[in-house]
Amino acid sequence: MFPLIRKEKLKLGNRTVSIPKLTRNRLKKLTDHLGTIGDLLVKVFLVPPADRSIMIVAGAEVMIDEIYELTSLLSDLDIDELSEQASLAECTEFLNLTWAKNDMNAALKNLSGLVPPMAQQFVTSIAARQNQAQG
Repeated sequence: MFPLIRKEKLKLGNRTVSIPKLTRNRLKKLTDHLGTIGDLLVKVFLVPPADRSIMIVAGAEVMIDEIYELTSLLSDLDIDELSEQASLAECTEFLNLTWAKNDMNAALKNLSGLVPPMAQQFVTSIAARQNQAQG
């Protein structure tokens, strides 16, 4: 078997960029933008079926804008330069490679596994503090 080779660099328009490591600071910036996509999806489903196609067309433009903004944010390239030079396919490949390099599926799975024990520990600590206050 041949080892799986991941791309470490990608061409975005006229520039070659490295696939970034998602640090805490980059993740904070990323999550601020992801809320817009979620809001859009909710709005599409809340619109009456007769008007849904108009909302989907309008939503596609917003989604494309978000893809370019996320790419700009993570690549440190100016949004105007990306809009002029980089294709949508290049931007989506960059985002997919970033997701894969940082093994985000595994990270999210691990995080979901931590939630129940953390919640249990939180509730236990609150109960212990209440008992101490009453005792």
